[in-house]
Amino acid sequence: MDRIDLILDLQYGSTGKGLLAGYLAGVNAPDTVITAWAPNAGHTFIDAAGRKFVHTHVANGIVSPNIRRLLLGPGSLINPGQFLHEVQACADIIEERDIRIAIHPHAALVLGRHVAEEAGPMTKIGSTKKGVGAAMIQRIRRDPDDMNVAAYSDLLKQYVCTVDEYDALLREARHVMIEGAQGFGLSMYHGFYPYTTSRDVSTWQVLADCGVPASNVIGKATLRIYGTARTFPIRVANRFDTEGTMVGYSGPVYGDQDEISFEDIGQATELTTVTKLPRRIFTFSRKQIAAAIRHCAPEMVFLNFINYCRTERELSAIVDAIEGTGVRVAFVGTGPAVQNVHNVGSYAYSTTAERRSEILNVWRRECSSNR
Repeated sequence: MDRIDLILDLQYGSTGKGLLAGYLAGVNAPDTVITAWAPNAGHTFIDAAGRKFVHTHVANGIVSPNIRRLLLGPGSLINPGQFLHEVQACADIIEERDIRIAIHPHAALVLGRHVAEEAGPMTKIGSTKKGVGAAMIQRIRRDPDDMNVAAYSDLLKQYVCTVDEYDALLREARHVMIEGAQGFGLSMYHGFYPYTTSRDVSTWQVLADCGVPASNVIGKATLRIYGTARTFPIRVANRFDTEGTMVGYSGPVYGDQDEISFEDIGQATELTTVTKLPRRIFTFSRKQIAAAIRHCAPEMVFLNFINYCRTERELSAIVDAIEGTGVRVAFVGTGPAVQNVHNVGSYAYSTTAERRSEILNVWRRECSSNR
């Protein structure tokens, strides 16, 4: 393994990880893509021809022209039906490029009973209620008579490999791309517990969830970490009963950010990829981005939805907040399609002033004409 490209969300999710993954897959052409996702988070990418990928299990890096392996790590929580649906939707790519799909045998299964279990108590925290936490709890119980790991799945048996086979596939890989899920701000260890996801969301944890040994990284592979962020971060919806009373709260935010509405910034209300409920939206937080960068150590940042900024000054302040941490904004985005990603951190814009000028040029060219 010579190189690892790792994509991590620095906020509360839905920052455009799937978009950046699809873009980088085309540019960097990894031969192996790995995820350790769960069905509670969707990843969206639209290619240059308009083909839309909305995945909860299959890496959007599957569009790499050089791909040979698609791996689902031991930290994965897999809804078998959803996984098979996504594989079928990508059958033409898989067949054309002869992609080896391998699921680690210790990946957990998310079954109907797990979804049913979360239907009640998980409402209190505005969960997506896809059964992920319940499935993880069952795996942790380690009951020999009640196991929900991939090794025992009839539906997935053609894709499940042994531990030795998984390790061999990692050894064969030269250029790996790993797509993280959800966001650092939702981490059980670092977020606003209990209003978090059910696991940690950080660099070391994602590598562990994907089964990448430390010996493959430290002193060997070049690890390049891409952080993703939004100009206006979002959280999933609060939950309300039929009478309009809030019965589920998706959580607080940092002290230096305020909850606003999409209407406040002149945008249509976004719906979550998985639950299709309206998202909550907030102003940008310097505290959040600084904490995420300190823990996750990205080399560069993809700043998405710059079109949500109403003025150059507003956008510049957000870029200042990110680059004030010592990490450059190398990519900016305005939507879910590959053509909406703009590389502003290449050698052509080597200085801060040149990079800043190009960011504002993208904003003027693609955003201001619509205002």
